[in-house]
Amino acid sequence: MACRRLRHPANPHPPADGRAAAAGLSPPVRLLATDLDGTLLDRRYAISPANYQAIRDLRTAGIQLVPATGRQYRVGAGYAFALGLDGLMIFQNGAVTKELVSRLPLHFQTLPPALVPAVAAAGRAAGCSPVLFGDPHGTGRLYLEARPVGQERMLRFLELSRTAVTVVRDLGRLAGLNILQAMFSGSVADMRRLAACFRDRFGDDIRVLLTEYPDRDLTLLDVMHPDVNKGTALRRVARALDIPMDQVAAAGDNFNDREMLEAAALPMVMGNADPDLRAAFPAAVLPDCEADGLAWGIWRHVLNRPDRIAAWFPERPEPAS
Repeated sequence: MACRRLRHPANPHPPADGRAAAAGLSPPVRLLATDLDGTLLDRRYAISPANYQAIRDLRTAGIQLVPATGRQYRVGAGYAFALGLDGLMIFQNGAVTKELVSRLPLHFQTLPPALVPAVAAAGRAAGCSPVLFGDPHGTGRLYLEARPVGQERMLRFLELSRTAVTVVRDLGRLAGLNILQAMFSGSVADMRRLAACFRDRFGDDIRVLLTEYPDRDLTLLDVMHPDVNKGTALRRVARALDIPMDQVAAAGDNFNDREMLEAAALPMVMGNADPDLRAAFPAAVLPDCEADGLAWGIWRHVLNRPDRIAAWFPERPEPAS
């Protein structure tokens, strides 16, 4: 684990027109944390023009934006740079929080070293080899065993990440290399069974996070340190920026966002989220990520910009409940 003091000013973009305070929130939002896939990004992994405009409006109003993703720096930071962000970003479901430009970690939390070979062996015994993620000080490394099993759903991801992949004969020998997470992938049903297996065997010694995509029958299962989640990371970022949690909003769409949504004073859930997640946070359910749901939520719940909603959503659609 590592932790360092932040040297950035708490709010480098002072409010320009006071619109954030007009949203009717008391106190007004000063920090928005947003998930990437299925929230800021559409299903083609793109930021829509409406979301770009909403983020510009957010920053003009002096509100901090902190992306929070399950991705590594190497495949996540580019979206933040495209938005002109240069502050903090939460990576790997909260295992790493970095300053975007310097890449210096504010904090990182590795898996307990003794558990790395045990988790890898348990997954392999269940027919699914892990991909191990490391390199908290850099852009991210992936470690893969020489003859993996059950990784067919990961082939495209591994091909796109091939320059960051190291193939090793024995994953157990990596226990001392700052391993942050073990990722498994498969069908929704198979990964739920594997998650139950891990919880039964390892109990509170690990944290199991499921990111489910039912329309593709795909689940990513992450095994991490038990203290790792996006909510803990968001509280740490808020403290570093000297922003009280009652002035924090969050937006997400999947189960790995739950703790972040619970931590925020204003939790906003995407319309494409699982029905159970929408039911858990009913106060602000947004449209689907394909319908610019994040922009709609920012303009309605954070900035109170009916002019933007009228321009970009002329029919003012209400999100599905």
